[in-house]
Amino acid sequence: MKSAYTNTHTKAINRRPTKLQKLAKRLLILGVIGIVCAAAYTVVKSVDSLDTASTDVQFPYGSIQELSDTETFMAAYLSVNCKTDLLRSTQTFRAVGTIESGGDSLSFTLIKKRPDKMRFTIKRSSQEIIYGVNADTVWQCIRAPQQEDQFARIEGEEATKWVPQARFFDWIISASQGKGEIVGIEVEQWTGNDSLKVRVIDDYGNTYAIFIDPQTLYPIAERLTLPNGKITETVFNDYRDVDGLPTPFQLTISVESKSVSKIQLNNATLNAGILSHLFELPNALQ
Repeated sequence: MKSAYTNTHTKAINRRPTKLQKLAKRLLILGVIGIVCAAAYTVVKSVDSLDTASTDVQFPYGSIQELSDTETFMAAYLSVNCKTDLLRSTQTFRAVGTIESGGDSLSFTLIKKRPDKMRFTIKRSSQEIIYGVNADTVWQCIRAPQQEDQFARIEGEEATKWVPQARFFDWIISASQGKGEIVGIEVEQWTGNDSLKVRVIDDYGNTYAIFIDPQTLYPIAERLTLPNGKITETVFNDYRDVDGLPTPFQLTISVESKSVSKIQLNNATLNAGILSHLFELPNALQ
């Protein structure tokens, strides 16, 4: 049966952005793509009994003051969130789910391959946009029924927003591998309990505040200050084991304390046999 999509023709993308494209850019700005694929996050557990009045409580990996030391924290965090066998054997990650944003429901498929390859497909009704990242090369394909595929190479400022999303691990693990830097750890309240706020600067100069449960050393939330001064915040919930690697299946993203997007993963898997050519620049653009 002939597909409803034609893929033997190409056309330059020079029309006004479609609603789906605008939604995709909004999700990119909010960091949804990078957050969804942070496969090394682990289970978040609430600690209702945590005594916030005391900072010398002994947790499984040390007191909260001991864990405020960067070297102590990193050793403990990696032992929990990035076990050696998984770090060595995990090469690809694939997730399928939905994103609710601005009254629209988008389905998505995200695949990543170490160290810096990503393919992100979003679909709304019968329209589909595919974004590919291969190191510093970024491209786009728009598909619609009974229309020619439209390919474009993304460059300049927009490309610089996509490239960091191709990271494979979370910001803390990435920093441990030399891709970014931890610039501070301090104690801060999160929903009435003490947490460790880890500040990380990535290779592109963006600063993230990542809140960690001192009881489990699992990430609770992530906060980013955008260039326009607005603050985005992502809260992680419903973690599930994915081939030995716990992964958040629900994420809520807010801007200036107002919820703007919700992500629900339907399934995720590691090492699914993803081929490198899926991320490469399409022949039509070479």
